[in-house]
Amino acid sequence: MVVGATVPQVRQSFIIRLEYKNSLQDSNDGGEVIIVDTFSVLIGMILPLILGWSIVKIILAKKNFLAFLEKFALSYMIGIGLLSLLMFILSLLHIAFTFFNITLSLMISILLCLLFEVKKSGLPVHFSQKRGEPLKFFDKTLISAIIFVFIYVFFRSIITPLEAFDSWAIYGFKAKVFYLAQTVPTSFFMDFTKSYTHFDYPLSLPLIESWIYICLGSWNDQLVKIIFPFFFLSLIIIFYCNLKKFTGRKIALLATLLLVTIPYFINFVKTGYADLPFAVYYLISVVYLIRGLREGDKYLLYISSISCGLAAWTKNEGLVISLSNTAIFFGLLLIQRKLNRRNLLLFLQYIFIIFLIISPWFCFKSFLHLSNDIINRNTLTIANIFDNLNRLPAILDCIGENMFVFKSLFLFKSWNLIWPLSAIILFFNFKKMFKFPFWPVAISLFLYMGIWILMYIITPRDINWHLATSADRLLVGITPLVLFLDVLLIFREPEV
Repeated sequence: MVVGATVPQVRQSFIIRLEYKNSLQDSNDGGEVIIVDTFSVLIGMILPLILGWSIVKIILAKKNFLAFLEKFALSYMIGIGLLSLLMFILSLLHIAFTFFNITLSLMISILLCLLFEVKKSGLPVHFSQKRGEPLKFFDKTLISAIIFVFIYVFFRSIITPLEAFDSWAIYGFKAKVFYLAQTVPTSFFMDFTKSYTHFDYPLSLPLIESWIYICLGSWNDQLVKIIFPFFFLSLIIIFYCNLKKFTGRKIALLATLLLVTIPYFINFVKTGYADLPFAVYYLISVVYLIRGLREGDKYLLYISSISCGLAAWTKNEGLVISLSNTAIFFGLLLIQRKLNRRNLLLFLQYIFIIFLIISPWFCFKSFLHLSNDIINRNTLTIANIFDNLNRLPAILDCIGENMFVFKSLFLFKSWNLIWPLSAIILFFNFKKMFKFPFWPVAISLFLYMGIWILMYIITPRDINWHLATSADRLLVGITPLVLFLDVLLIFREPEV
């Protein structure tokens, strides 16, 4: 199924654009190409940011309790995730992926959000935010160090093209297919010679990359990576802003600096894998769930539920996050005996928002009978689980090696001291783990790691190969939330 121009026509158009760019470079006008490409990428980044900002404004209504930078980071993550979902819906409606069609859809969505906001809250008015304490020299030093790391990571990411295997063989390849076909072609998912791309993987990241290609008018495996440093920036802002509410500025800045200087973690910014945006959505979904329940604020719960849905739209593991968050939400209502009509309605809204985001993709998968090659009806059986329980020592040994094995004079396999410190903190604060707000984070991490261990137990692949190629991604996904929990355990007392 090809919508709009045929693949040969699009390919010919792509060749013409390349020849035009090459001719500019040959005539010493390469600077024009750089300017045009930069402008195109900026347009591709700004439009979803405006969409996300509109959604955040609707959620918050007239409340202004989030800092500007926090709203910016949330707007980027929500906007770019919903952009890919919008593109997928356009594909289901047989509307071609052209710059005009997608931009028009974005503008209509933004306009509808603005109209809804005006109808709900009246015309926008200016809010003056409460100024915090003046920055001291120590604070400025920490902020400067964090900014320096971000700049380093930004340029380190975009000076190289997509080079990690999954980034170009799975996400990048799908992005190019969607770009050339101007749709998400169902025929692609029936071509078993392309099964190495994992047909069941959610399409958020490939569609975002495809959008950047559409803005550029051709694919560029270097410029397309610009989305990843901004995932990283969003993570920095959201991690700091939320931790500051629990611990204060200095502790939050120190913890943020520790997070952004973990070599193995920041290395994933340049890989082009879906693990980085997934880690951000995971952090948002859990932290805003805790804050929403703690502060009794439904708006924070809406942000959490959107992030749950977008996590599931980014990686399959996001479905586990969605299920664990809904279980934590319901469990806390039961424990605190707050299962009244209002809270039950909030709980149902939480589930509905997640369902609304993930249902198009799950309906698509069901229609094409796409299943995971590891977790499926054939592997997920009681007999298979018991038959492979002997893998458990090797699994735990591999995960432990990634976390703790001493590899050099100063680094623990490039994770710095984050995992040994986490183990020590957990040991001395174990009783705290059963109190709020610690237990929701602990349960979420426990369930997430549990599903990974289950995957390794039932995998039909060679267990040693599977562990060697994916155990580090498990740690990338949980690192921000683990560090967040560590800091809470040290500097926060349990709440009733």
